Amino acid sequence: MSEKFPYGYDVNEYIDKAFEQMKEVYFWVTKEMLNPDWTYAIEKDEDGRYQYVTYYDPGSEEKFRTVWKEWDYEGFLKHFIHMNGGTAERYNPVKESFFVRPARASSAGWDLEIYKIEKRELGGFSVYIQAGNRSAGASKSFYIPVDYFKLPWEEFLDKYLELAPPSSFYVNKADLENDHGIKEFLGF
Repeated sequence: MSEKFPYGYDVNEYIDKAFEQMKEVYFWVTKEMLNPDWTYAIEKDEDGRYQYVTYYDPGSEEKFRTVWKEWDYEGFLKHFIHMNGGTAERYNPVKESFFVRPARASSAGWDLEIYKIEKRELGGFSVYIQAGNRSAGASKSFYIPVDYFKLPWEEFLDKYLELAPPSSFYVNKADLENDHGIKEFLGF
């Protein structure tokens, strides 16, 4: 087999591998929770070479087929997880939130508007961050991997800050250590 297709040419092998990797973050996900608009295949292109192919069916008359010549196995995994992660998140709504108040909430004209850690109904935690200036804004949401919670508190904070570096989101280790209640909220 090639580096691009280490498990052969049956796309279901790759879907299973991607699904298992997806469960490392979205541990509650089942295959019934995957985005039904996306299907996948491995097909030969016009040059006779195998390629990853996606089919997108938004439920209208128009359907889209894309051949991904630049993808390798890792590219397929990333796309699969990205296209199915949002759908999986809808099955695990927020149950409770903890708002983090950093010592510094502005940087280069941008203000941190929201930084909250969210406890989810089916378990797990996510983080929602929103920042903006007078004319623009952005937000980011991500899950904290379950294995982080097996670490001691100090190691947890170090790993967490790799996900949300202080330079990008203004909240640093001291902010997290000094925000009373956060440790308990996270179950430490």
